[in-house]
Amino acid sequence: MINRENWKVVRAYLDYRREVDLISLASVSLEKTWLAHLLTWADDRHFSMSPGFRPSFPASMRSLNLSPVYTAHVVRAARRFFVWASKHRSGFSMSPAWLDTLKVPAMVIEDRKHQAVTIEEIRAIAAAPVATIRDRRVRAAAVFWFLSGIRIGAFVTLPVSAVDLHRLTVKQFPRLGVHTKFKKHATTFLLNIPDLLEVVREWDKEVRAVGSRFWFAACDPETGKIDDSISAVGKHRHVRARHDLRDWLARVGLSYYSPHKFRHGFAVYALKQAKTVKTLKAISQNLMHTSIKTTDSIYSILDDLDVQDEINSL
Repeated sequence: MINRENWKVVRAYLDYRREVDLISLASVSLEKTWLAHLLTWADDRHFSMSPGFRPSFPASMRSLNLSPVYTAHVVRAARRFFVWASKHRSGFSMSPAWLDTLKVPAMVIEDRKHQAVTIEEIRAIAAAPVATIRDRRVRAAAVFWFLSGIRIGAFVTLPVSAVDLHRLTVKQFPRLGVHTKFKKHATTFLLNIPDLLEVVREWDKEVRAVGSRFWFAACDPETGKIDDSISAVGKHRHVRARHDLRDWLARVGLSYYSPHKFRHGFAVYALKQAKTVKTLKAISQNLMHTSIKTTDSIYSILDDLDVQDEINSL
């Protein structure tokens, strides 16, 4: 049974994160999900006694066999919570030594092959047949994701005015209504791959011709045509993109990948072409990462053939 006092403290912490740290509602929701693990671990015991709980929270999370990335998010969220509680709540005198034990546990990282859309796969998607406006929309979306590395949340809120295919630029500006992660602001760029860009250009002309406000234009379920009257994006707009992609790929006989795997595809493809640190920095900035280290740690995983080629060339 969840300790009610623990639940109240977590709720106060989330309010603080929203009102003082000014994190987005989406980030608050994520932290709430991560801290649910902490509440379950403590059960009916008060958080103030956490240093004496066994197994420790990191050990408990490791035993769940969740993904290393997700586990890291949960453990780091727990540490942030206890640091806050030690400063802002009476009865929480967690020692720095104990707080240091709240570190990400060592875990076996699973094989990450086939986690990104390849250039061959995106070309197959670009060449796949489309029968309806919705099909054309999601095909163009998939190609756009690969060429830009944009996150799905930003993409579905992208106004047509933010896309300039002549300059291959995408203005990911929150002031334009684009929902970027942590409300970051950047002009990003599309890879200059002519055959793929042609699919994007065709859809771009179509949405501009009807005066759609959004690049991922809304479709009227009754007429099957673009609905140019839509002036706001729904909270779950990204779900429509995922659903349409899964449905269309199944009909044309191609494997489904989540939108984020197209972002991975952009990163892996671009990193394989990179020859200089300057290029690496450009790729990192296009992904809107804080540093090259973030980009390298997430995306620069070579497959077996790449490793063999590089070692054989030494």
